[in-house]
Amino acid sequence: DYSHVFRRKTRFELFRLSAIAMAIEFAYAAETSFVSPILLQIGIDHKHMTMAWGLSPLIGFFVSPLLGSISDRCKLRWGRRRPIISILSFGIFL
Repeated sequence: DYSHVFRRKTRFELFRLSAIAMAIEFAYAAETSFVSPILLQIGIDHKHMTMAWGLSPLIGFFVSPLLGSISDRCKLRWGRRRPIISILSFGIFL
């Protein structure tokens, strides 16, 4: 039963969703405006810098569904999503 998913959203819920999307866009804008000059400053060619920017969405396109299917089959005590999120967070931390 997915009636709770398809129910009419309140204005506050729509505001929260919009605020999250806005925060993600601001973070991405800050990343692109600060990281590109740094990469060029340390001597990376413009060609390689653009390849690095294109690689991230490409990896996400293929890896996200894979991680989703792995977490869907996860039957740990923590739940389905928490182990995957914890492992990825630890990997990013390293």
